[in-house]
Amino acid sequence: RGRPRALVVEDLHWGDEATLDLVRFLGRRIGALPLLLVLSYRESLGPTDPLRSVLGDLVSAPEARRIQLTPLSRSAVAELVGEHGLDPSDVHARTAGNPFFVSQILAQPDSPLPESVRDAVVARTAGLATPERRALELLSCAPDGVSGELLAALYMPQATVEALGATGLLDRRGRGVAFRHEIARSAVLEAVLPGTEPALHAAMIEALEAAGGDASVLAHHATAAGDVPRILRYAAVAAAEAARSGAHREAVAFYELALRHTGDDDTATRADVLEALARELYLTDRLTDAIAARTRALALRRELGDVVAVGAGHGALSLFEWYAADRPAAVRQDEAAVALLSDAGDPRALGHALANRAYLAASYGDLAKGMQAGLDALRIADELGDVALHTAAAIGEALARLNGGDPQARADLLAASDAGLRLRLDELATVPMSHLAHHDVEQGQFAQAEGVLAHALRFTEERDIPICHMWQRGVQARLRLLQGRWPEAEQVALAVLATGDIPMGRLWSHLVLGLLAARRDAPGENPHLDELWQLATKLDVAGVLAPVVAALAEQAWITGRPDRRIDGSLVAALAGLPTTGGQEMRRWVRRLAAAGVQDLGAAALPSLDQPPEHQPYEEALTLWDGGSTDELLAALPLLDALGAR
Repeated sequence: RGRPRALVVEDLHWGDEATLDLVRFLGRRIGALPLLLVLSYRESLGPTDPLRSVLGDLVSAPEARRIQLTPLSRSAVAELVGEHGLDPSDVHARTAGNPFFVSQILAQPDSPLPESVRDAVVARTAGLATPERRALELLSCAPDGVSGELLAALYMPQATVEALGATGLLDRRGRGVAFRHEIARSAVLEAVLPGTEPALHAAMIEALEAAGGDASVLAHHATAAGDVPRILRYAAVAAAEAARSGAHREAVAFYELALRHTGDDDTATRADVLEALARELYLTDRLTDAIAARTRALALRRELGDVVAVGAGHGALSLFEWYAADRPAAVRQDEAAVALLSDAGDPRALGHALANRAYLAASYGDLAKGMQAGLDALRIADELGDVALHTAAAIGEALARLNGGDPQARADLLAASDAGLRLRLDELATVPMSHLAHHDVEQGQFAQAEGVLAHALRFTEERDIPICHMWQRGVQARLRLLQGRWPEAEQVALAVLATGDIPMGRLWSHLVLGLLAARRDAPGENPHLDELWQLATKLDVAGVLAPVVAALAEQAWITGRPDRRIDGSLVAALAGLPTTGGQEMRRWVRRLAAAGVQDLGAAALPSLDQPPEHQPYEEALTLWDGGSTDELLAALPLLDALGAR
C-alpha cells in the first residue's frame, strides 16, 4: 500500500485454483488499490475452463480494459525478415503474422518447417485422444479449411471439434473450421505416421463427394491420394471452371496436372487435354508452349483419323501463328483448316474456321476476303442457331468494315463484345476492345481511345488475359508517346517488354522505346527499332509498316544516315494510308528528303497533311518545318520540355 505497483501474471490459462482466486480477489478490490494488474492468457479456452468465470468477473468492472494483441502486419514481417533472403509475403502467409512462428522461421531460414515450431505445435496435441488426433490429421489435409457441411460428411462430432479447438490450433469459420496458421497445419500433417497420408486424402475425397465439393479441391486431394481416375476427372472439370471464371493461369495448372496423369495409350483423352491446355497457354502469354501443345494434339488427331479435329487444329494454330507475328505460317494454317473442313460435313466446325479467317484477313488488310468469310460464317451460325459462333463471326466481319471506313462497324464491334461478356467467353469480349483502341489511336481519336483502353485494361486485368492486356498496354504506350507524355510512355512500354513474350504484343513497345532513344540520344545502334523492323516485315501489314517506316525515317533524319531497309517502292505502297501512321510516314519522308539524307520518293507523295493536333512533338516539328527564326525559337522550348535533345 506504500506506493503504486504493477503485478503481471503471465499465461493465466495455466493458473491453478489458488492463482485464479487471487486474481478474482484483486480484481474485485482494485478500484481502491494503487495497483495495475496485467494478465495475459491464450484465447483458446474451452467452454468449461475455470478461467472463463474469472474473466467474466473482471470484464464487468469499470476499470477493466481488454487489449487484443493483433498479429504482425505484412510490413512488420517484412521489416523483421530484412536481409534474411526470405519472401516476406510467403512468411506472412505461412504464419498469419504469429510472432513466435515468424521468429522461429528467421532463426532457421533454410528450413521449411523449423523444429521448434514442429515441437511447439505437436506439444499442443499431446492431450488428444486417438480419434481426436486422427480428426486433426484429417483436417490438416485441407489447406483452405473445412466447411460445416464437410464436417458433417466427415462424421466429426461437435465434441471432437471442441477438443480440437482447445489446442489453439484451429479457428472457427462460420460453421466450419480452419487452421489458424499454415505453418501449424504443415506441422500436424508432417507428423502423421509415414504412409498414412494418402488414406487421409482418400477419406477427404469421399466426404467431399458426399458434400458436393469443389472440383479444384477434389483434384488436390486426388493428387495427394494418388487416385489417377479421380485426378483425370476432377482436374479437367476444375480447369474448365477456372477458365470460365477468368483464372486462366489456374486452368493451365489443372490441365497440366491432367496431362501428366493421362496414359500415352489414351490418345483421344490426351488430344482433348492438349487442345484445352493450348488455349489457356495462349491466353496466358505462353504462346510458344501453346503452339507446341496444339501441334502435338494435331498429330494425335491425325493418328485417330479425326478430320474435323485436324481442321480445327489448323484453325487454332493459324491464330497462334498470327500472334507470333508470322503471317505466312498463319495463312498456311488457315488455308489448311478451311480446305479440310469444307468437305468434312460439320458446318459448325467450318463456321468457326471461316470466322477465324474473317478475323485474320481483316487484321492483315484483305478486307474483301475478311468480309466474305465473315458473312459465310454468320450464315452458318444463324442456320445452326449458334450464338457463340455468330459472335465470333460478327467480330471478323465488323473489323473488316471498320478498317474499310464503315462508321456503323464500331457499334457492331461493341455489341459483339457485350455478347462475349454474356457468353462468358473472355476472348470474344476483349478482342473487339483491343482493335477499337488501336483503331482510335490510328484515327487520331485520342479521347475516344482513352475511354476504350480504360475499360479494356480493367477487364483483361480482372479476367487474367495477359495476351490481350499486353497488346492494350502497348497501344496505350503509343498513345502516351503521341500525346507527349513520354515518361509514362516509356514506363508502360518497359513494363510490357518485362512481363510479356508474345511478339505481336511487343510491337508498339519496341516502337515507343526505339523512338524515345532516337529523339533523346540518337544512338549509333537502336535495337528496339531493329526488332520492330523484323516483326513488321514478317507481319507485312500496311497499318503496322507505315508507322515503322516513319520511325526508321525519323531516326535516319536525326542521325543523318540513310536507312537502306526502307525504299521508295515500300513508301509508294503505303502512301495512301489516311491513318496516324500513314501521316507520320509522309511527314518524315518529306523531312528526310528536304534534309538531303535520303529520297524515298517524297515528290510523289499526296499533298501535305493537316498539322496534327494534341501532339506536342509533331507541333514542334511543324514549326521546324516552317524554318523561320521565330518558328524555330517557338519550337525549341517545346522540344526541351519533352526531352527531345
